[in-house]
Amino acid sequence: MRRINQRKRNKNQRRIKSVVAIGCEGKNRTETIYLENFISRECIIKFSTGIHTDPIGMANDLIDFINVEDIKSEYGDKIFLLIDTDINENKQRQINEAKEICSRHGIELITSTPSFEYWYILHYEYTSKSYQNSKQVKKEMKLKISNYSESLNIYPMIEKNTDRAIENAKRIEEYNIINGKDIDSDTANPHTSVYRVVEELKKRNIWIE
Repeated sequence: MRRINQRKRNKNQRRIKSVVAIGCEGKNRTETIYLENFISRECIIKFSTGIHTDPIGMANDLIDFINVEDIKSEYGDKIFLLIDTDINENKQRQINEAKEICSRHGIELITSTPSFEYWYILHYEYTSKSYQNSKQVKKEMKLKISNYSESLNIYPMIEKNTDRAIENAKRIEEYNIINGKDIDSDTANPHTSVYRVVEELKKRNIWIE
């Protein structure tokens, strides 16, 4: 009886505070290192434990994760899957399929073209120039932060410009939509929907001084 009561108590406690579940590429720590900065008592973030790097595998890993962790939208939970398009035609086909999978499971797909680092660029400036690949974006980041690397936690360096980055991201999204670009494809170059995740996390940290 105690085990049953304990399970019920844990389940009730679980629903007191909602969770933000995030799936990122299994081998890529860039997104995780940045987003971990938003974790607090008010903002609970759980990262998918999957190891896949292809969009379809990442989507299925995240679905398995939220099922095991009992993460559901009806609890007030939010679920995001972050994918870089990498300006890759073969990957784009997988992203399209992953998007359909996500829509069936209450997961919001968050894409960046060419890569997540474009979100960092927007902390410094608005730019609509196209990038040939993700390496070009990372090279530009080194002009902003000379010791930049994918494993560097740059949040303390750019945090003060978060609202600017959100504004710039919305501006480039509007620009792409006006020009008939699919924002979840590499035709929207550049683009990032990461601002949606950050806005959600900021909202949940509203009471943090």
